[in-house]
Amino acid sequence: MKKIRLGTSELETGEISLGCMRMSELSNKDAAYVIENAMDAGVDLFDHADIYGKGKSEEVFADAIQMNDDVGEKLKLQTKCGIRDGFFDFSQEHILESVDASLRRLKTDYVDSLLLHRRMH
Repeated sequence: MKKIRLGTSELETGEISLGCMRMSELSNKDAAYVIENAMDAGVDLFDHADIYGKGKSEEVFADAIQMNDDVGEKLKLQTKCGIRDGFFDFSQEHILESVDASLRRLKTDYVDSLLLHRRMH
């Protein structure tokens, strides 16, 4: 798969990412199947958000791939934060809490990309 730079960063990734919004609706076995097939096709960027499945999508992803350092080095993780129940919260406190919670759910100590999440109306 063709590699591109992610935005203006130095991070290189495949030109296609896998959005993990509905991962919470899958069993670990089905999620592993989706992730493995994506990786076999050259996908290495996996897009998450703290609100996807109220955090469960990140948990299912990490459990499905049996996240550890070896697995983590083969992929790039992106997550988003800022959308709360009925409003946007880009406060430092919320961002730090959200990132810490995402790291726990993803069973890792870093993400490659963090975005402030905003729905367009």
